[in-house]
Amino acid sequence: MSTEKSRPHEPWFSFLSDLDAQLKEPADLHCIGGFVVSQLFGFARETADLDILTVNPRDAGTRILQVAGRGSPLQKKHDVYIDYVGVANYPADYEDRLLRAFPVWTKLRLWALEPHDLALTKLERSNERDIRDVIYLAQAGLINRETLVKRFETELEPYITGRTPTWHRTTMSIWLDECWPEAPDGPA
Repeated sequence: MSTEKSRPHEPWFSFLSDLDAQLKEPADLHCIGGFVVSQLFGFARETADLDILTVNPRDAGTRILQVAGRGSPLQKKHDVYIDYVGVANYPADYEDRLLRAFPVWTKLRLWALEPHDLALTKLERSNERDIRDVIYLAQAGLINRETLVKRFETELEPYITGRTPTWHRTTMSIWLDECWPEAPDGPA
């Protein structure tokens, strides 16, 4: 999958450029959430945070949160921030499908979850905004039902933490009905 945009919209570009300038070493951020849906995949919606699953090397994560996390100097300057997601359910093999996002900085390297993987990270919370994001990804042709169901059943459901797998399966069925109303009910 190609990501057509070369850089995110403001204030994100300036915020991330300022962060890049303050990093002492290269850092890879695995990004999820509304930032990815809006800035990389084109859904017109606002978000004030960039959710990340992990930072490599780990030591860079502490520095990034000090400089660009909630309440940081960069948040005060740009009104956006980085949020380290402590606990999230995500497909087991997501790292094999990461997409390089906005390769414009010297040290900061953003990696976005592929759209199916990104959608599945929204399953746990599944609030109205998350459901809209998933519907957008489906309507834009960025996810398809078969791949979403397969990854749910093989890479997510067996490893779910938090709520019960029954809750996730029910939520997934609701999503499938919303995104593909003409398809058979529920996960395969």
